[in-house]
Amino acid sequence: MQDMEAFFNDFPQVSKVQWLEQIARDLKDRPIESLRWQVGPDLLVDPLVHADDFAQAMPDASGTLRWEIAQNIAVTTPSEANALALEALQHGAEALRFDLVETPAPTDFEIMFEGVYLDFISLHFAGAGLKTNPGAVFIGLDKLSASRGLDAKQLYGTLAYDPTAASLSDWPYLADLMKHAETTLPRFRLIGLDATQISVNPADAVSELVALLGRANRCFTKLTGKGIAPSTIAANLHVSMALGSSYFFEMARLRAFRLLWLHLLEAWGVAPEYPELEVQFKPDVYDDNLYANMIKAATMAMSAVLGGANRIYVLPYDAGRETQAVYPPALGRRLARNVQHLLKMESGFEDLSADPAAGSYYLETLTNQLAEKAWAEFRDVS
Repeated sequence: MQDMEAFFNDFPQVSKVQWLEQIARDLKDRPIESLRWQVGPDLLVDPLVHADDFAQAMPDASGTLRWEIAQNIAVTTPSEANALALEALQHGAEALRFDLVETPAPTDFEIMFEGVYLDFISLHFAGAGLKTNPGAVFIGLDKLSASRGLDAKQLYGTLAYDPTAASLSDWPYLADLMKHAETTLPRFRLIGLDATQISVNPADAVSELVALLGRANRCFTKLTGKGIAPSTIAANLHVSMALGSSYFFEMARLRAFRLLWLHLLEAWGVAPEYPELEVQFKPDVYDDNLYANMIKAATMAMSAVLGGANRIYVLPYDAGRETQAVYPPALGRRLARNVQHLLKMESGFEDLSADPAAGSYYLETLTNQLAEKAWAEFRDVS
């Protein structure tokens, strides 16, 4: 540390005024204001943020960066899902998300998880088959665990059951399911707030954050009314967000949501804890240049990691454009997983602090701008 301080002592301090004077000279006849990015009607991003503008302390960046390499699996048949699951696990996936078309029977679980060590990975369930009967997943996991001599309490994962998205939400059913899960599968989060269908246009970022806070707040309001403690509700919530391709902005958007989550928990008297946050890619972020999509996938995955995602689903480079692909689908899936392997194992991202963006004046300012505007709007509508 002393050597580092001595190193920086060799460089003179440069004030923001000096920076602006130099920029003005370099721009010649172009005004400095032309460099600013008008993201939305009330959000203006300045590319130059200096220590002179940022007096408050930086957030704690202790700990190390951790996230799971995840893969989506469409469950057309249990046997096909099993083949895809084994392929993913053999090539380094750490989390599996099963998109259930129909409500699964207990026998389906035996087929889907043949050869899968349930207690070594995280398990996630979504889709129409889950929404109609989320309890069926618990029954299947409980029976499968018992048949293998496993303690179901050691399994962990999520259900993408979003009561705020249903036209007729059955809050009493959800409350009963949560009480049941406390003794059977306590490491599962039951409530998944799905924001993947919301626009990833930067101009919509504040409204997206406000909508997410509103839905989470509705869960607290409805379930506390059914006798569930706010801390239990918080422990059961997880969030899925879609990711755009604006590298720094997406990083700030995820960080802003994590910051807002702490404020929401504080409002409900719950001890602060960052949200369980998974990031999904949307096919419409890619384009017809399939090979360029591989590069885009890498930069988007970096945004997700540095923004604080707990679990990341990188789409294959040909997602939504499979008919244009020259190579078989298995290669696309493997390349998508390898994007995260490169970040973890070759780029050393898991050796970074838990919040690598902490201390970047630009990212800190953008994060705070998004969070402050979203919190103000949320308070106005709540």
